[in-house]
Amino acid sequence: MPEANMFVEKRVHPRISVKIPVKYRLIEDQKELETVFERKKKEQTTRTMDVSLGGLYIVAEQLLNIGSILRLDISLPGSASLISAFDEVVWSNETGGGLHFLAMKEDDVEALKTYLSQVSNGK
Repeated sequence: MPEANMFVEKRVHPRISVKIPVKYRLIEDQKELETVFERKKKEQTTRTMDVSLGGLYIVAEQLLNIGSILRLDISLPGSASLISAFDEVVWSNETGGGLHFLAMKEDDVEALKTYLSQVSNGK
């Protein structure tokens, strides 16, 4: 009997299909304490395709390297403040990449949790 290629879901948190504006910047080394102007030149603006409390999938114009660390600023619809997070690229292809949240302030986690709950309940 041939082996079936079965996908086994490993995510702890369910993903919600939602497009949210995101800015990200590759963290290259400890010399990241550059001027604001230099940091801004490296920023990319994109959007998410899906989001969970564990991570997200972003669209990216360039190939993201697996294992790279990104700094994200996430603009939740209906919120005036940004959520900031550090993420690791866990998979990548020509359309974007899957990111795993590494660090986020507790207030930002709560804001994301509230937003995802509202979106999943159709509010």
